[in-house]
Amino acid sequence: MNSKVIPLLFLFISSFTLQSQIQYSVDAFPTNIGGKIEFKRVFEQELQYPKIALQNKQSGRVELAFAIHADSSISNVIITKNVSPEIDAEALRLFTLYQWVPALKEGKYISTKWSCGFDFEEAKYVKIVKKRGYDKPKYSNQYPVDTLPLVYKRPDQIAMYYKGNYGFEDFIKENIDYPKQAQLANIQGVVKVRFVVEPNGLVTNIGIDKSVGGGCDQEAMRLIELTKWQPAVHAGKWVRCQMVVPIYFKLNEDFKDNAASEQR
Repeated sequence: MNSKVIPLLFLFISSFTLQSQIQYSVDAFPTNIGGKIEFKRVFEQELQYPKIALQNKQSGRVELAFAIHADSSISNVIITKNVSPEIDAEALRLFTLYQWVPALKEGKYISTKWSCGFDFEEAKYVKIVKKRGYDKPKYSNQYPVDTLPLVYKRPDQIAMYYKGNYGFEDFIKENIDYPKQAQLANIQGVVKVRFVVEPNGLVTNIGIDKSVGGGCDQEAMRLIELTKWQPAVHAGKWVRCQMVVPIYFKLNEDFKDNAASEQR
């Protein structure tokens, strides 16, 4: 069965040479899907602090420079500020989990250079582990885990909410908090939330594909943050899977069909 995947990040840990089409003057800077809040949330959710770094109480900031191309692909990744081989390797692993939106110039996506950083704080990691409830993400041993950062659009078996479609519908009904701003402005509609289901069943790269406004977008993203999924399967392995789910906002009516999900 054929499947489509989001291009793998190409990592070149060497000299930082950018192609001639890279541009620097832009109307909108590049950003990760979901922005700064999602960047931090994914970092704290997926961080696996190296054991040797914990034992040696190593902390510090790893900074990366890279190119974001007009098609959202990434290349020419280098470490511009390092901490230790183990922490640097974890920073690179975390970086491969993120999806990006290219810079905009005159209404078109263009290629640019960009940078980001990860703050490793040994003392803070204990609090992160306590808050999220695990040291390392747990995986079902039904299938082996594909450790490559490929994101599948059409895997052999798509990701599913762990209690099923009807369970997802019930979850939305029980947990949705209709924004007061939207109520006062009589705002209704469908928010389409894009995200990636990781092989551990948690979600990353939460962003908005279709906006309603009035606080509904933020509420839809909050709901998706709380969900747990059965991961996608491809070629007999747990894999990363791209999902787009509609969340319905209707005033004075029961919320309908929130369990319906689609892929993109």
